[in-house]
Amino acid sequence: MINAREHGLAGDGVTNDQPALQRLVDACPPGQVIYCPAGVYSIRDAATVWRSGVSLIGDGPSATRFVLANPGAPASPVPLAFWTALQHGASTARAIADVTFAGFEIDGSQMTLPGYDVLAKGLGLQYVLRGTFRDLYIHDTPATGFGCDFLQDCTVERVVAVHCGRLDSGWEKGGAGIGIGVGGWGAVERLTVSDCVTLRNGTNGIFVELQDASWTPPRGIRIMGCHAEANKYGISDWGADGLLVSGCTMIGNHTAGFDVSGQGTTHVAGRYGVVTGCVVDDNPGDGVSIGNTPGGYTVSATRISRNGGHGYRQHNLPGAIRIPAADMVLDGNDIWDNAGDGIRIDGALIDPFLINNRIRGNGTSLTPAAGISVNARVISATIRNQRIWDRHTPPTQIARLSVTAHGELADSVYVDIEPSADLSALS
Repeated sequence: MINAREHGLAGDGVTNDQPALQRLVDACPPGQVIYCPAGVYSIRDAATVWRSGVSLIGDGPSATRFVLANPGAPASPVPLAFWTALQHGASTARAIADVTFAGFEIDGSQMTLPGYDVLAKGLGLQYVLRGTFRDLYIHDTPATGFGCDFLQDCTVERVVAVHCGRLDSGWEKGGAGIGIGVGGWGAVERLTVSDCVTLRNGTNGIFVELQDASWTPPRGIRIMGCHAEANKYGISDWGADGLLVSGCTMIGNHTAGFDVSGQGTTHVAGRYGVVTGCVVDDNPGDGVSIGNTPGGYTVSATRISRNGGHGYRQHNLPGAIRIPAADMVLDGNDIWDNAGDGIRIDGALIDPFLINNRIRGNGTSLTPAAGISVNARVISATIRNQRIWDRHTPPTQIARLSVTAHGELADSVYVDIEPSADLSALS
């Protein structure tokens, strides 16, 4: 372990420590750890190009602080550390390997730019092998806070990202608390994101995004025990295969709590993922919004409640795949008090399974709703053992199952909805 204070870094909040940090990174042999004791390290006017085998640790967030600024280069982004395919030739053959970034804060509030720049991140590494990122507090960056791509055999844990993407209009590339590009390592990327908190970020709390539409969507990615609040989207799957999202809370996110769509840069949505044991509550838009996917998604054992739109909505955004989604599963969810329908199907489905859901009290006095509303062609549906009811006086969820003029239930395998005296018959 190398003490940065003994190798030119001042940590006094006044001295520009970036040149000394770059020299130290360049001089370290692989396997070395740069230790920055408690202090304020000013990183100004240039980003630090990182090297394989060199780690960076501090005494913890608020103790060890890196303040990013660019007074001498007002048009240049200044991430703390970066290594990219475009700028440095990063690839599977030139990866950043065996590194740890842990125990410090990145403050991006003093980085000023004339407009949004996707490189204005806190951390911006691509092609990382056996990397560990933990106990980081990243805030107020103009672009994504933790913006690292192609993470193989990596863990991202206890990262708190607040108000990142502050220059993002909501439609730029990145601009998230935690944004991870995927697909660079092929069909499998072994990555776990756990126990992270994302709050008030420009686009997503957390997203994974396929970076080339011709690549194979990778398996092996897990997001567990995370909290996403007051972002545009809570957690988004924009191109993984078999993404596992478990034990997460998605609260107060403006467009949707959980999102699968073609919103990403390659317009490729995720497929065959699993969302389980989550709380999706009080999002002004839809709770769970899934579309542009070939299908296979399972949402189970999840509370979907008090959202300003529909609880669960199947629909497709323009500009991406719009074929019917096959084999969608909604199993054992608790769906209640959403302003729209409990389950709203606005995109065509083949062989969906809606089983064992508890759907109650959706809609409002001004916009009555249905427990399940079919507004698209649905082929060979299995709808079984739904408990759909309403205790409101007067009821706001006025139909158990509604098939609109634009909807169709064709060749349904089984439709069984538990009767309830306080609701209308099937409409």
